[in-house]
Amino acid sequence: MNLWGGRPDLMFLVVLIWTVVRGGSEGLLWAFIGGLLTDLLSGGPLGAMVLALLAVAVLSGQPWGQGIGSPVVRLVLTTFVAALLYHLVLLSVLAWTGFPVGWGWAIPKVALPSALLNSILAPFVRQPLKWLEQRTRPERRLPL
Repeated sequence: MNLWGGRPDLMFLVVLIWTVVRGGSEGLLWAFIGGLLTDLLSGGPLGAMVLALLAVAVLSGQPWGQGIGSPVVRLVLTTFVAALLYHLVLLSVLAWTGFPVGWGWAIPKVALPSALLNSILAPFVRQPLKWLEQRTRPERRLPL
């Protein structure tokens, strides 16, 4: 699916939403694992996706915007900001490792449309991950 140059990124959405529903430490773990798997399947430099997804997990694990609207509004805003950060980190790593990066084209033609598309999809991806989080939540033991 392509929306004005932007594409949905399932690994990005899973890491972001899992961090939101389960917490920063699990989000960082899945950012590392998911980033490494994605790096191994991509043609880019090893570690680029890991760094980008770790940045997403750190950002989405913060309690910023708690007073802003409903949880869905916060999720959409967090997704938009995190998607921009994700693309900036990826583009920076690509530029740093010698890949040609057209910043004037990549930001408005790829990063912004992708941020918009992922923000629209985030509430829909949240539902199954919220269900999975509830099913896999560690049981809390009562003190003896």
